[in-house]
Amino acid sequence: MEKILFVDDESAVLDGYRRVLFRDFPLVTAIGGEKGLEIIRENGPFAVVISDMRMPGMNGAEFLAEVRKESPITVRMLLTGHADFDSAIEAVNKGNIFRFLTKPCQREVLVEAINSGLEKYRAAVAEKELAKKGEMVGRTDAEWDAEAQAAVDNYNGLAGLPGTEEARSYVQGLFGKQSQCFVVLLKLTLLQTVTDRYGEEAAANYLISAVQFLKKAFSLSDRLFQWNQDTIMAVVERLVRPAVVRMEIQRLLMENQQHVLEVNGRKVMIAYSASFDLLPVAQFKSFDGIVDAFNAKSIGRV
Repeated sequence: MEKILFVDDESAVLDGYRRVLFRDFPLVTAIGGEKGLEIIRENGPFAVVISDMRMPGMNGAEFLAEVRKESPITVRMLLTGHADFDSAIEAVNKGNIFRFLTKPCQREVLVEAINSGLEKYRAAVAEKELAKKGEMVGRTDAEWDAEAQAAVDNYNGLAGLPGTEEARSYVQGLFGKQSQCFVVLLKLTLLQTVTDRYGEEAAANYLISAVQFLKKAFSLSDRLFQWNQDTIMAVVERLVRPAVVRMEIQRLLMENQQHVLEVNGRKVMIAYSASFDLLPVAQFKSFDGIVDAFNAKSIGRV
């Protein structure tokens, strides 16, 4: 059974994870990054590793970067506070994080994130095993790990969301089913403005924060994907008419929570502004048909 490793510098926090998750997953914990790496080397592989960001000595970004070297196909997640978004950019660059989780993190969110991570890990393992049975049998395990890692990294956009190929694959699997699903495109209308005024790093912070807002706003069963730099795709299942779904999303976006951006020592408040459109999956025969329909709408080319 795949193992999950939690790393934090506080034993009380780790005890809390064990209490709420021991019935769901085979959980291992480690105090600090050095101990975490030791456990991985001695008892790995681990399917999912989740680390706190703020730890003395080796922070979460540095630790997960080392995890990537030790076990390329392990799925890595980072627990961050709202003050840690600058450090989260470092984590993206060094550790290629699958998902960011904000603290405090509810049990339901943790369970959903871990299950998603397990799906990605199993897919990478299956791809590696199938490839080994194919024609290219002369490659080393390290080469297979590198190739599997590339497949996993395809899931890891800047904001920790699956990307376009995963969106295509997921929606394609919905055709022919009876469930009433909708594809929603949300364009972050202020992202380019943030980039132009405050730079790429500020824009990356804003994007990560906006995605965290959307994760909390949508239901746990909804799926979010990074379609392109400023566009998020959501796939939702609702047993109601499209107009009702549209009203629901409008209501979510009207909460108008804001991102606090620090610029030259002063705080700037920027709203999570997004335009959106949606289409019912049942009206189309293919994913490309949905994309073409969105391209014809005012939300812009996708």
